[in-house]
Amino acid sequence: MTEENQISRRGVLCGIAVLALGMVPDTALAATGVKVLANGKVQVSLAANPALAKVGGVVQFSDANGRALALVRTSKATNGFRALDLACTHEQVTVEQEGNAWRCRAGHRAKFDIGGNVLEGPARTNLRTVKVSATKTRVTVG
Repeated sequence: MTEENQISRRGVLCGIAVLALGMVPDTALAATGVKVLANGKVQVSLAANPALAKVGGVVQFSDANGRALALVRTSKATNGFRALDLACTHEQVTVEQEGNAWRCRAGHRAKFDIGGNVLEGPARTNLRTVKVSATKTRVTVG
């Protein structure tokens, strides 16, 4: 084999890494550009959170009371967002993102889809949603 036709071990590993990165599901990111308003509502800047530019994008933040929330992009519409209270409806343990779902890892392993709907018990009710309103530049939660 000539030198130009040989593939190095490093080249193969780098190629595998690039392919794998393209297949990893989006994970929730800690939100930036978050402002807690005097009325207790939270404003999330869309420009500061590029994960929310595409459907399925998620960012996490806390409200004025320290409640863990996630903002999920559900459609391309201006108001295509859903805010989820990340407290499991079974025993109030904070759920964590697991691929395109939420899992109660520290509790009894209840599982919810990315929109907060129950997939596996012991939870019997969906994650609670929080009211949202949106413009082209920001989403207000609460």
